[in-house]
Amino acid sequence: MNRTITQEENEQLFQFCRRHYVYHYDVQIELVDHLASAIEEQWQQNPELSFDEVLKNSFKKFGIYGFSKIKKQKERELKRKYNRLLWKYLVKFYRWPKVITTFICTLGLFLLFQIVDQTFWIIATFAFLVLFGVIIYHRFFLKKIKLQIIPGKSFLLADQLEKVTSVYVLAIQLPNISVQLFNLSGTFAIKNSWILLAISFIMVALTVLLYGQLFYLPKKIKEHFLEQFAEFAL
Repeated sequence: MNRTITQEENEQLFQFCRRHYVYHYDVQIELVDHLASAIEEQWQQNPELSFDEVLKNSFKKFGIYGFSKIKKQKERELKRKYNRLLWKYLVKFYRWPKVITTFICTLGLFLLFQIVDQTFWIIATFAFLVLFGVIIYHRFFLKKIKLQIIPGKSFLLADQLEKVTSVYVLAIQLPNISVQLFNLSGTFAIKNSWILLAISFIMVALTVLLYGQLFYLPKKIKEHFLEQFAEFAL
């Protein structure tokens, strides 16, 4: 009969991960699975080896960087995953039927630029509206969006949620950036219709992206967390 990992040894593997600076439970699970498989493979060849011996041999396979390479790989995977989700969310607004709403908003902004003839003030107003929206978001929505996890546990998925929602810090800089750009350009009005159309397109796309980053992605991350780790949520 092949020797397998016991429940006590499995817990020792989690402790081993923590001793080697892996504190995120979702990363620990993956590493423990790798270690357990490697240990049981060694026991198939030599069941007389002690648990500590096979664990030491298995850890050597991770090289001089230990578990840090796996952790960084997991972080990159999560980042790519949610960047793709955000991109798909944006693309939906340029496909039927949502493209109608996007087109109307872009055309409305373009006509406003043509009628008002004050490019800077329209963009500045947009920037300050974004700033106001970010303040409201921080005041009323951020706490509701955050994951509530039982004490003593940390998750890479929860860290990803923190990174996603922290984009509001960059949005706060929009009013200052808009002023600086127009100071550099030395003009407060743009007459070229194609440039105005491009600005209108960018402003609408930026609004969709910001909404997706602050509301859509956090919702998806929370859904994925509850699917995998519902027992750790408060």
